[in-house]
Amino acid sequence: MCNGQIISMENPFSYSDYVTGEAFCNRIAEQKDLIYYAQNSQNVLLYSHRRMGKTSLLRQVVYNLKKARPRVQAVYIDLYGTLDENDFIDAILTGLTQIESKLERILKQMAGLKITGSIDPITNLPTLSASIQPREKPEYLEKVLNLLSSYATKHKLMVVFDEFQEVAKYSEKAFEKRLRKVIQGHRNISYIFSGSQKHILMEMFDSAKRAFYKMARSYPLEKIEICHYVDWAQKLFKKKNVTIAEGLITDIVERCDYQPVYIQQFLFDLWRSTTVSIDVLDEIQKSIMTRQKNQFIVLWDLLTLNQKKALRLLVETGGMSIYAAEQLQRVGFNSGSVLQRALVSLVKKEILSKNDTFQFQDAMLKKWVWSLS
Repeated sequence: MCNGQIISMENPFSYSDYVTGEAFCNRIAEQKDLIYYAQNSQNVLLYSHRRMGKTSLLRQVVYNLKKARPRVQAVYIDLYGTLDENDFIDAILTGLTQIESKLERILKQMAGLKITGSIDPITNLPTLSASIQPREKPEYLEKVLNLLSSYATKHKLMVVFDEFQEVAKYSEKAFEKRLRKVIQGHRNISYIFSGSQKHILMEMFDSAKRAFYKMARSYPLEKIEICHYVDWAQKLFKKKNVTIAEGLITDIVERCDYQPVYIQQFLFDLWRSTTVSIDVLDEIQKSIMTRQKNQFIVLWDLLTLNQKKALRLLVETGGMSIYAAEQLQRVGFNSGSVLQRALVSLVKKEILSKNDTFQFQDAMLKKWVWSLS
């Protein structure tokens, strides 16, 4: 308290967007790897399911490349929500503004093509878009990709295509083949193909029938170890002279199934609390689930009966021995094949991911489904 005013310290945790700087936890080895690949112009396929901090890692690498030597420029291109080749081209054009501050220079290099530049009224950032006729798409794609390449003549360049699995959903004929044909000839560029739908990405890069077969080094993003979360969280809480026990941080990480987004949310709310205890963590978890309840209900109502049974079976068994006869009968499945179809459909919906076992992509959804049992 000073002159009747409450002095508060800014909360160092963040969960509503990607995080960088001190709010970013560890991933030191991954940062070093990706910077090394960028400096040596190697392509990487980076994947994890949602909420594992993939975008934050990529943004942190882009930030660190500005200080790295030898110098590497970086362009981050978010493909989430793109629907077709036109959107893909627009995303690259807009991404170029990250390394080229003058729109006029980009437009000049794309002379002869119908490109317009403007300022986004919401973000106040420059955007570029192309007016393309169907027959013109191959020409525009090649020219905009080669424009990327032109920026790699003086300095190496890292190009991040985040949520790259969206490309597999485009309807344009042979788009992947045309895309590979151009970029495989580029030098001094490291392409990072990143995404959250593992089954689609594996099909794109591991199938000999697909254009991107063996185009990039596979790099699955693993969990951050608890010890790194402990060191990071304790260091930040010390700024407000609060000691947080290792056991409490471990509890948070395990409640959140190691998902950075939820861990950030727990710590953000814990920072506001006047006490640090298990009871407080219980209240924070209850608050998070309450805020997301309506979202979970909408998702649940869109599922088939067998999909709902499959989710309930997973939370009750932890994903172990789910095809055992007694387990199937307990939730009303007549056969393992019916369960298998339900699980495959849930993976496609990005509700589950499949590694050694089927796992929920959303730790709080898992707890909510458990509450229905």
